[in-house]
Amino acid sequence: MSIGLTEREVNWQGFIAQEITPFWQRYHQAIELTTMDGLTQSCATFLHPEAKRNIILLPGRVETYLKYQEVIYDLFNTQANVFVIDHRGQGQSQRLLKDSEKGFVAHFNHYAEDLEKALAYTRFLDNNLPNCVVAHSMGSAIALNWLHLYQPKIKKLVLCAPMLGINAGLLPQKTAFYIASVVDCLNRIFRSEPGYFFGQVPYHRPDFAENVLTGSKVRFEYGQDIQAQYKLGGVTTTWLKEALRLINRLPSQSRFLNCDVLLLQAEKDVVVSLTAQDKWHEYASEFDKNAIKRLVKNARHEILMESDDIRSEVITQIRHFLQG
Repeated sequence: MSIGLTEREVNWQGFIAQEITPFWQRYHQAIELTTMDGLTQSCATFLHPEAKRNIILLPGRVETYLKYQEVIYDLFNTQANVFVIDHRGQGQSQRLLKDSEKGFVAHFNHYAEDLEKALAYTRFLDNNLPNCVVAHSMGSAIALNWLHLYQPKIKKLVLCAPMLGINAGLLPQKTAFYIASVVDCLNRIFRSEPGYFFGQVPYHRPDFAENVLTGSKVRFEYGQDIQAQYKLGGVTTTWLKEALRLINRLPSQSRFLNCDVLLLQAEKDVVVSLTAQDKWHEYASEFDKNAIKRLVKNARHEILMESDDIRSEVITQIRHFLQG
């Protein structure tokens, strides 16, 4: 008998041993491929024997998909095939700089290009099932850019605590972009490879008491145990510049969306900008897009890995949205 959504934290070790590990051993198909520019990239598929939909799962910055085992399990159990990827420069995929702990990407379009190639390589969408995307944080920005660049046939899109704006205090996103561009330019003059942006540091394992990601201690420690094997620190000047370049394009790109959208906003999120999420949703709604925004009360940034009482409602909402 499976352990319910509201009973997992108190039975965490049993849940992992009895449900997640057997599921992973049976359905996890790890795939390694080469990107357009010759990097090694990791992704995986989980094929349901009675699938009714395909789900593309896109993790956030820093993360490896191995951290998403519970999420993949829950999505799979909506009778879905699941595809998941480790973005370039993080997780099990090849790092881009000599200092492997620096968060870097030369251009944000590279993430979308990688996703398009991986889906073609695995032929994950080569069936007659409806296609859905579930994306977290930076994965949401990648998803929106991929949809804009390649116009794939997607029916449902779930944006979880989406990175539609950097938490830049009182600075507008455009001003933050100009500052990041200048800093990156100066940085490139004096360094052989991009350095960390102000306040960004190499990998260090955070303490639960001070974390801004989740209120679930067992999920936090579980995820951090996995992330410690694939260390990634803060962002470089180039990553921030490229992220902000895309962020400033996302609102205008929303007019081209042709799928239903569920935006899940974490009430206590201090990692990404809630104001930018509000503005993006308002802009998308102006073009009569079917974009629903839901505030997740008391949630921190990692909505999909929150405490049982919060997460159970989130997973239920996602299930209803995907199946509706």
